[in-house]
Amino acid sequence: MFGETGSNSPTLVTAIFCEPFSVASAIAGLLQSGFADHDIHAVGVFEGHAPAVSEFLLALGLPSDVAAFYSECFDDGAVLLMVRVDPAHRKKKVAIELLKHHGGVCAPVNNNYASMTESSPARDGEPPRMGGSL
Repeated sequence: MFGETGSNSPTLVTAIFCEPFSVASAIAGLLQSGFADHDIHAVGVFEGHAPAVSEFLLALGLPSDVAAFYSECFDDGAVLLMVRVDPAHRKKKVAIELLKHHGGVCAPVNNNYASMTESSPARDGEPPRMGGSL
């Protein structure tokens, strides 16, 4: 699905959201911008504890540090939005800007994985910090 690697393989753009309605708005914006619905996925736990979230995220191809970051967010009821972007179509920046516009928060960047830190770097080499109350 998302775990492919290589120069022509899709890039995964991800963001975590505190509000489900923000995720819905981000998805609508992505669809209106020409992203295919089969390239957009949302995962979340609205009540209780999510079992084996890290393993699930690792199976999707996310780096271990990113999977750990997002896994911690699930305990607070967050929703992860994932967008598969074909590098040949140069839509990564559009996806990043849409996720940011709708309130998405990202994890650090690693390898063939893209997050919003590329357009909003952390200060003094620190990893991005979560804003608000997750």
